[in-house]
Amino acid sequence: MKLSMKEKKILYAFACPSHHNTVTRLKWLTALTVAPEAKRRMLGLARKVETEVNESWYEDFYHHLRMEMDEYRRLKRSLRVLKSYTDYEEDLYDEAV
Repeated sequence: MKLSMKEKKILYAFACPSHHNTVTRLKWLTALTVAPEAKRRMLGLARKVETEVNESWYEDFYHHLRMEMDEYRRLKRSLRVLKSYTDYEEDLYDEAV
């Protein structure tokens, strides 16, 4: 199953190791969502998880997703810290002018 980064972020926030509970949560979130575009995206994700992810290997999928998103957040935080301590962009601009 191919997931976009937005879908991965939604699953990171709302999924749990139980396939049935995750699908139920996503459907409840769809019902609570007001914006039509967000509602369409949430329902699409709920249907994708329900139909494309087999219950027998969902728990492995869930743990893999958690590890991937934890690493993504760690790298994003490291990049933010690196950018805050680096004046690299200003140096390039001064040399070009």
